Amino acid sequence: MEQAELQPTRPENAFVKTFPCTGCGAKLSFAPGTRELKCEYCGATNAISENDSRVEELDFGVYLRALEGKMEVQEVEEVRCDKCGAEQPMAGNLFAGHCTFCGAAIVSKSYASRRIKPKSIVPFQLDRAGAQESFRRWLRWRWLAPGDLKRYAQSDATLSGVYLPFWTYDCQTSTDYTGQRGVKRDKSTSWTSVSGHVDRFHDDVVVVASRSLPPSLQGAISRWDTKALVPYQPEFVSGFQAEAYQIGLSDGYQVARSMIDERIRHLIRRDIGGDQQRIDSVRTQYSDVTFKHVLLPVWISAYRYRDKVYRFLVNAQTGETTGESPLSWWKVALLVTVVLVLFYFWLTSQ
Repeated sequence: MEQAELQPTRPENAFVKTFPCTGCGAKLSFAPGTRELKCEYCGATNAISENDSRVEELDFGVYLRALEGKMEVQEVEEVRCDKCGAEQPMAGNLFAGHCTFCGAAIVSKSYASRRIKPKSIVPFQLDRAGAQESFRRWLRWRWLAPGDLKRYAQSDATLSGVYLPFWTYDCQTSTDYTGQRGVKRDKSTSWTSVSGHVDRFHDDVVVVASRSLPPSLQGAISRWDTKALVPYQPEFVSGFQAEAYQIGLSDGYQVARSMIDERIRHLIRRDIGGDQQRIDSVRTQYSDVTFKHVLLPVWISAYRYRDKVYRFLVNAQTGETTGESPLSWWKVALLVTVVLVLFYFWLTSQ
C-alpha cells in the first residue's frame, strides 16, 4: 500500500536554500524565462541543473488518512538574514521573502512548518518588464477609468514577484441522471422525460490554497497551463516571495468537487440536447482521486490614485491581468445617457 511521505514540521528540514554569488557574495535570484540564477548587483549568472525526477500525482485518500488527527502548525518563525545579520519574524503564511533591513533574500528552512511540501512548480515566465507591459495593456482597456489614471498608476506601482500555493486534483466521475428535454414548437415548448449516463476524467482541477487574495484579483489565476509544471527546485524560488498553503488538502478538495459538479451538469445538459434542458436528479461516483501541491507565479502590486489604493495582479505564466481601478463618474453618466437615448429611439421606432 502506498505510504504518504509527510514531512516533519521542524526547521531543520531544509526545504529552501540560498545561493550566494561567487563574484560579490550577494544572493542570486532566479531570472524569469530562463534556467539561470542571476546576481542583481554584479550581473553574474549560474545555470540551474536539470532535475531528473518526475511531476507525480499523489493518492488523495492515502494522504488524507496520514493527516488524520494531525494539526498544521502555523507559527511565526524568526529568520536570520545571512547578509546583514538581522533577525526578523516571517509571517506564518510565507516561507521566502526579503530582509526588511537590507533587501536580501531570506528564507524559512521548513516551508512554514506545513506537513505537505510542494513537489512541482511553474517557474516565472514573465519578468518584471513584461508584467509592467501587461499592466499597461490592462489600463488601456479601462474605458470608464479617469483619463489621468495611467500617469498616476505607472509612476506609483511597484511589482512584487510571488509564488502562490495551489492544489490540483484529478478525478474520474461516473454519473447517472434524469431530466427533461425541451423542444420549441411555435410559441410553446414540448418536454420529454429523459435519463442517461456520462463519464468524465477531470485533469488538474486547480484550486488556490491562499487566503491572501480578494475575489476581485482571482480572475487571472483561474487559468494555468499545468503541462508546464516541473519538479520543485529551490533555485526557482530564490529572490521571490513565496507563500505556504493556508487552505488544506481536504478543504481544497471540497472546492474542487464543486467545480467538478458544475462541469458534470454542463455535460448532462449537452447530453440531454434539445433547445432547453431540465436536470431532475444527479448521482455521481468519484474515483481515482489524486492531487499535486504546486507553486505558481504571479506579479502583485498596488497603485495610489487620489489617496486611495487599488491592487492588481499579473499571471506570470500567461500575462493575464486583473485588478481594481477607480471610475470616472462623468464617463459613467455619459454612458448611461447614451444608452437611455438609444433605448428611447428604439421605443419610438416600434
